[in-house]
Amino acid sequence: MNVEIGVPDFAKVMREAESSVARAATVAMRATTGDALRELRGQVTSAGLGQRLANTWRGNVYPKSRNGMNPAGYIYSRAPDIIDSFVRGATIRPVGGAKFLWIPTGNVPRANARMGRISRQSNGRMGSRGLKGGALTPEECEDRFNADFIIRQGKRGHLLAFMQLIRSRNGRGVRANTAGRQRQGRTANLTLMYTLVPSARMPKLLDLEGPAARWSANYIDAFTRGLEKNW
Repeated sequence: MNVEIGVPDFAKVMREAESSVARAATVAMRATTGDALRELRGQVTSAGLGQRLANTWRGNVYPKSRNGMNPAGYIYSRAPDIIDSFVRGATIRPVGGAKFLWIPTGNVPRANARMGRISRQSNGRMGSRGLKGGALTPEECEDRFNADFIIRQGKRGHLLAFMQLIRSRNGRGVRANTAGRQRQGRTANLTLMYTLVPSARMPKLLDLEGPAARWSANYIDAFTRGLEKNW
């Protein structure tokens, strides 16, 4: 009596094993990258830096259209300089020979989002800047209110930039000191618009090292669970 023993197709077994490993590795990388992206965005909003900056965090997993034995997750910010300044607590200084940074107060109106705006560097110097939205630049304030700044000495070497403006009727903003408003009996007051400082220290609000260590450990756990599920 003869007994035939079937020889397994080792090539097929290896392909199936590699497919299972690649699937587990890629699924784990996609899940971990997504969790990491949400944590980074959450850090930004929790620090009070706004959803707009949070949304500059982006993430990709490679390969994109298939599973891979060695997948990679890549997370980056489209505003790396701003993110880095809040990670390191960088000191911001004027550029282009300027002496002061112009820090807007709450009296400065917000601008509509647009490109090609201009921003004062210091002492009447103007520089082209790609600002979107945010507070009006000093030049835009001068145009909006048709008024010049009144510069006064502040504390610790700071300067204060005021304008003679009229408080709006609802108390939520300021208006230009026009002849028509004066005839209505409305009075202009000295209104602080900007504080001029030689430099500004950005606080350390964001942490990248701690989350990176967690993501690495989370990936290993997710990969292990994926292998156990597939096998």
